[in-house]
Amino acid sequence: MEPLNFTQMNKPAVVSFSKVNLDCLNCELLNYYGLNVNLSTFQEEGILLNSLNNNYLSIRDTKLFIIDINDSISETINFINLINQFCPTSIKLIIAENHHLSQIEKLIVNNCTLQFLSAPWTVNELHEALRLAALTYSNLKKTTKKTRRDFNFNKKVEEKVNERLQKLIDSNSANYSFLSIIAHDLKSPFNALIGISEILKNDWETLSEKNKLELINDIYKTSDDTFKLLLSLLEWSRLQKEKLEVTINEVKIQNLVDDTLKITESNALIKGIKIQNKIDLNLKVHTDENMIATVFRNLISNAIKSIKSGGNINITAKEEKDFCVFCVADNGSGIDKPDILELFNKGSQKKINGNKCAFKGLGLIMCKEFVEKNGGEIWLETQKGEGSKFYFTVPC
Repeated sequence: MEPLNFTQMNKPAVVSFSKVNLDCLNCELLNYYGLNVNLSTFQEEGILLNSLNNNYLSIRDTKLFIIDINDSISETINFINLINQFCPTSIKLIIAENHHLSQIEKLIVNNCTLQFLSAPWTVNELHEALRLAALTYSNLKKTTKKTRRDFNFNKKVEEKVNERLQKLIDSNSANYSFLSIIAHDLKSPFNALIGISEILKNDWETLSEKNKLELINDIYKTSDDTFKLLLSLLEWSRLQKEKLEVTINEVKIQNLVDDTLKITESNALIKGIKIQNKIDLNLKVHTDENMIATVFRNLISNAIKSIKSGGNINITAKEEKDFCVFCVADNGSGIDKPDILELFNKGSQKKINGNKCAFKGLGLIMCKEFVEKNGGEIWLETQKGEGSKFYFTVPC
């Protein structure tokens, strides 16, 4: 596709704190704009700001700044604000990971000159971002020349462009979420496969033929169940389009939990943990089957990780008015009260009762989001030395 406003946008200033990223961007910009493109590249923000401060015309005339940010959000915000002061009508294309982009959006609001591209990006995504940057700049330039009567029309065009950009950001965020969900849900069965394989590797000579066949059968069964889980997750993510959408169906919960236990039972067997699904066979609820299956997988996996060998996990359900209350209870060591507040905090890396793997980061955050998207709530009851009970509700 031919770039819009080629003569105005083919003099971009590229800022990157990584030489590899800078070289990669330069190469793709040459491919996009042509060999006659006039690039200004900077690996240090101070050099660019000094050029702007000294009123160098070649820099002050720049219509597009491409900024590949580092990890410091506060420094990035200050840097973007300074560029806005010198070149308020130029387009600033910010390249960063999704969680950084969301922070920048919150801290710099109502600035239509900001564009966003999620890292890592593809060539097609970069080209689309450059096309939208040119379109936005063109509309902004026209706005300054129009009468007040025409301003509302331009505002609508601007809103449409920003809406399209937001959709791209939402899509990238959703893709990141799907990959995180898939990776997180596959950890448990792969840990089981590693554990069983390690037993076979280290104890092959001392194991009986019967034990060997049982362990090999466990590997086959876990691999088969994990493959089916992966196919299900990929199909689900394919159907989600741009956002995490809730698809409500009538679901038989006992069957769903039984399928979930096929994925987690190998880890439980290794530790000698007994899991009981006490949910009534005929209990049905109206919910998104994949989301609630993910909630059960995470709560059961967390319980297995957090209790000692020989422990027990009970899964129960109780109908109350318009809701059904589910409980995943274990007889582990429980959780200290100061640690409870950390469980549902995004990115928490704090150890819970000495176990850094249990309950951290994505797992419970994802459970909370999925339960709330289905119209329910999730909470924890725990006492030190007496185990933990995770409850959540969904509509009947």
